[in-house]
Amino acid sequence: MHHAWNRRTFLRSSAVALALPLLESMSRAVEKSPTNDAPRRLVLIGTPFGFDPVSFIPPRDGRDYPLSPYLEHLKEHRNDFTLITGVSHPQCSGAHETERVMLTGAPMAGAATLHNSISLDQEFAAHMRGQTRYDSLVLSTGGPTTHSPSLSYTPSGVPIPPLESPAEVFAKLFLAGSREQAEVELHEISEGRSMLDFVAEQAGRLRKRISATDRARLDEYLTSVRDVERQLQMSREWVNRPKPAPPGKPPKDIDGPGQQRSKLELMCDVIYLALVTDSTRAISLRTFTEHHNLTHHGQEPEKLNELRGVEVELLTAFNDLLTKLKNGEGSGRPILDQTTVLLTSNMRDGNSHRNYDLPAILAGGGFRHGRHLAFNRRLLETLHAVEEKAPENNKTPVMGVNQAPLCNLFVSVLQRSGVETDHFGSSTGTMAGLETG
Repeated sequence: MHHAWNRRTFLRSSAVALALPLLESMSRAVEKSPTNDAPRRLVLIGTPFGFDPVSFIPPRDGRDYPLSPYLEHLKEHRNDFTLITGVSHPQCSGAHETERVMLTGAPMAGAATLHNSISLDQEFAAHMRGQTRYDSLVLSTGGPTTHSPSLSYTPSGVPIPPLESPAEVFAKLFLAGSREQAEVELHEISEGRSMLDFVAEQAGRLRKRISATDRARLDEYLTSVRDVERQLQMSREWVNRPKPAPPGKPPKDIDGPGQQRSKLELMCDVIYLALVTDSTRAISLRTFTEHHNLTHHGQEPEKLNELRGVEVELLTAFNDLLTKLKNGEGSGRPILDQTTVLLTSNMRDGNSHRNYDLPAILAGGGFRHGRHLAFNRRLLETLHAVEEKAPENNKTPVMGVNQAPLCNLFVSVLQRSGVETDHFGSSTGTMAGLETG
């Protein structure tokens, strides 16, 4: 019987995701996971409504840019972050629907045409598999069922359900499960090993029908299979290894409306605990607030002021997380030095519903910070000129011809984390102007 070998054929369980190698009849060579001596961590925070651009975007770029009213709330970390404006996900439009590609950059022109791909946190986690108890944590502060509940997607574009309870996250990090739960985890790991046995058997049969060049590539692939086998063994060891001692009592979840800052701060607390105990190195957090109606302010002063207050709460919680990471130590250094933290959105702002001129704040990670990288300088000039003369005209955004793909930033983040790649999503290279420390 003829078998069609396709690298998109993945073998999966909760413990393993493995693809066939690319041979001469396919398009590219095998990708190898890089090794990285220093522990690197990644925290991605996405907000679905963007930020009021006049309050968020400074009038100038460069290293000596004046802080905008919003960035004043991050001033103690001015040299710990880089502000990036005027970026986009090319070929992505659809207002709120684009939330699903915030961390993937997959092209879409509406919900019906989306074929999503892997998210940045999961790409990062795939190269760190087995090094921590959890490959990644996918979190959310909640939201309506009409919106995507997750920012994280598997290689085949399947959304990963998020945890919305800080108490549940705390339990995963510190509280021992039942013996029955441990047996379920061990069974899933055993299923992963069975899949690897199947892959090795099929690869052995394939070896007899391919060229010498492909056999060399297949040998390299089988080496990666053995690497995954070692990772599975590490996963088995994690199941039987005691969890860290809890640092205190479990947090109490916050229910009810109007408590955005408290909910977000509580989730940021467990994020910090996950990183400081090295329980995971990849975290995504989708923030949701109940202010969607305020984003449609139409420049009404009362609504706009209320919206700005809500957005300041989000940035204040982000500032507090940076402070915790900067004051915490890992391997004798501030955790922030080893942790890349990115806050971004799929929209410039909720009032315009524009899916370009996206906001991004990149902190930590060993980059040289303290700059504003603006890829649409005309937007800066227009926003602040319009603010002084006719605020109602601010509803008309300015599309710059030199907008950089946000995925260029994703490539820079992956490379800085030790992942050997030159492409992610819609990237055209690395992020211009972004320097390492």
